[in-house]
Amino acid sequence: MKTLKNLVLILLGNLLLAFDVAFFVVPTGLISGGVTGLSLAASRAFPLPLEVCIWGFTILFFLLGLAFLGKTFALSTLFSSVAYPLFFSVFNSIAAARPPLTGDIVLNTAFAGLLFGVGIGLILRTGASSGGADVLAMILNKRFGWSVSHMVYLIEAVILLLQIPFSTVDRILYGLIFVLIYSVLLEKVMLFGQDKIQIMVYSAFYEEINRMILTSMDKGSTLFSAKGGYTGEETWVVETVIPKRSLFLMREKILAIDPKAFVVINPVSEVNGRGFTLNKNER
Repeated sequence: MKTLKNLVLILLGNLLLAFDVAFFVVPTGLISGGVTGLSLAASRAFPLPLEVCIWGFTILFFLLGLAFLGKTFALSTLFSSVAYPLFFSVFNSIAAARPPLTGDIVLNTAFAGLLFGVGIGLILRTGASSGGADVLAMILNKRFGWSVSHMVYLIEAVILLLQIPFSTVDRILYGLIFVLIYSVLLEKVMLFGQDKIQIMVYSAFYEEINRMILTSMDKGSTLFSAKGGYTGEETWVVETVIPKRSLFLMREKILAIDPKAFVVINPVSEVNGRGFTLNKNER
């Protein structure tokens, strides 16, 4: 079931990417990153159709991943390696036969960034690879030990620079806004629905607070000992993780037990384990 869900997300992500590039990025002449950016640069530098370049670079990165990173990694890119070029070929032929969706460059840039960010975010959310800069970055990391995140930024920067000679100044600036929008949005999509709150409570009434968390709030907890830095007194800390929507109620219940409780609240991007990704009764 999970595999089917992941395949659907990968398919939907590639569908959005292909639609976005065909209907917003290409007609507007925006610069882009990844396989799309390399393909745009190649198609503008040489008399090659854009879809041919996308197929070529997609297959190239798949083969590089297979050769240097192994079959497991290559399989994570296989679905995208077929779906994205195929979808783009269809959408590009449709887009070429009709007027642009909008002539407003600002709207084009905004929607291009939104769809691109959601598309890539859905693919990466499944643990699969979209191909492109991350493949090269992981190869460099394996061969030379260089940081993957640093290499991704460097490679993406090079890809953007390759497109500058074929773009006007305003298209370059709008392209940078496009890249910024999708870079921020893809992270939001990857973490969507997983934001949790970590609460740590320092209180002399830790037993009552812990009982309230386990019974009234029906959440798990952890107790660990601590020592006051100023007072030197030994105490116990109650820690729990809850959905963000339960924060107000949890805080009210804690303060009702001990108005002087010292409560530390931290945002948590993801939680795995019993009560979250596993059934709370699972052993």
